[in-house]
Amino acid sequence: MPHIITYTEEIEEHGYCQQRPDLHTGDKYLHEVDGKKRLRIVRSVHLDKYVWENVAQWTTVIEEFFEKEYTLTTVLMNFGQPNKSEVPVFVANGMMGVLTCDKEKVNGELFIPSKRFLVPIKGVAPFGFYDCQQLTKVIFDARVVIVYEYAFAKSGIKKMEFNEIVPVMVHVSAIDGCDNLPKFDTLFDKPFPGKYQIRGGDAFREWEEELYRLHFLNR
Repeated sequence: MPHIITYTEEIEEHGYCQQRPDLHTGDKYLHEVDGKKRLRIVRSVHLDKYVWENVAQWTTVIEEFFEKEYTLTTVLMNFGQPNKSEVPVFVANGMMGVLTCDKEKVNGELFIPSKRFLVPIKGVAPFGFYDCQQLTKVIFDARVVIVYEYAFAKSGIKKMEFNEIVPVMVHVSAIDGCDNLPKFDTLFDKPFPGKYQIRGGDAFREWEEELYRLHFLNR
């Protein structure tokens, strides 16, 4: 299981609240603790309150994975096309994403494989490809079964293509702010080919439990 780190800090302001912590919601980075690297995903950074006139209190929530819980590898962009390239990614407990420092390399069409260099991939991590503005299309392999919160939010995707074998559970926030996607009712319309469900809340969590049972996802 990843570890959740929550901390608050007080930041002196100059006039109105123009400063904020260095981290931002959706950041994904490697952090070293006692000589060992850890993968961190920033789940939220929010203003709590003004402590007094020029000091604001912020709370940051981070999901942290130890070295044994994640792997660094690569995936192919634009497979079979002249502009084919390899992009560095992480796989944390079977969930794939790209570090913030590498997000500009995500350019074009992305295939989410079910395995890469013997590393199994079961889904897309929270904020996995958040704010990847040059990402235009996502294709899912047949054994990729889940897409977590804000996985492709604020990205440039125009199309998504799911497999016809195993349905993929997509969190309703996964495509928040994707202005290039067609407008559709996330609960009822089916604008993309393949089998999938777009859900949130209890419906997503119940299906998540079923996926862990059926597909032996790691926790």
